[in-house]
Amino acid sequence: MFIDLFVRGLIIMIFVSGSVVISYYTTRLMAFLVPFARISEIFLWSGTVVFSAALLMGIAYYYVYHGFGLQSDIVRRKPSAGNKVVMTFDDGPSRDYTPQILKILAEKGVRATFFLVGSHVERYPEVAKQIVDAGHEVGNHTYGHITVPNSPPPQLAAQIMRTNLVILQNAGVYPQYLRPPRGLYDSRMRRIAKLLGQELVLWSLSSQDWHSRATKASITRRVVERAAGGDIILFHDSGSLLSSEGASRKPTVDALGPIIDGLRARGLEIVALQDFMDYPSEQVRRLSG
Repeated sequence: MFIDLFVRGLIIMIFVSGSVVISYYTTRLMAFLVPFARISEIFLWSGTVVFSAALLMGIAYYYVYHGFGLQSDIVRRKPSAGNKVVMTFDDGPSRDYTPQILKILAEKGVRATFFLVGSHVERYPEVAKQIVDAGHEVGNHTYGHITVPNSPPPQLAAQIMRTNLVILQNAGVYPQYLRPPRGLYDSRMRRIAKLLGQELVLWSLSSQDWHSRATKASITRRVVERAAGGDIILFHDSGSLLSSEGASRKPTVDALGPIIDGLRARGLEIVALQDFMDYPSEQVRRLSG
């Protein structure tokens, strides 16, 4: 455990220090071109901070949406799926918003996948059962919506296995899919998923409905305009920016019907993740010729 924490801490230090060094010399070069010494000196230090933050955010974005190296065990999108897309919902179940979402999905004839937080399943077991009874799929989103890379190995394993058990006990199904909160995974989670027979599923398009300024119009426009065949689309039916639940998901509920209509108007077919997974990944297709 100590070695694992040491290695992860070392990796974080390398990324942070590397970004600071790159940003420092980049801003120094730019400051050299500024003719006023006072302005250039201020720019040097403030620019280092800004560029470092931007660089780290860029690395984090690439890590979530693309990953580093060959990651055939992680599903983000499937270009081979043609015009098909998948709708997924994180952080539920919610007593307030999940039933409203289920009603709209039923009216539109859409099957979706809900990545459930274990503690929420225990709090609202009837809603978790309602999701499954309506024909939707469920996945594991950890028990306490933890930050995976910061979690000690015993805690990470317990979070995942406890959630599997809670979902099985309350919803009557074993979750075939696993999604890390915030999209932050590591090699340990990948090994656990393989050991438990679960597919590690992220997303390729976020609705950004978690944003405090998100509106029905902004969510609808973002998804309908950006979605393409093979996308896995991320929504939320619970959760909040700083806690496991509490934020309003009314904009998501209000946008859901127009989004479904808009995607279909563009010729996109909304399918269940199970059907979506039947298509081979792009890497497998290239290797097979």
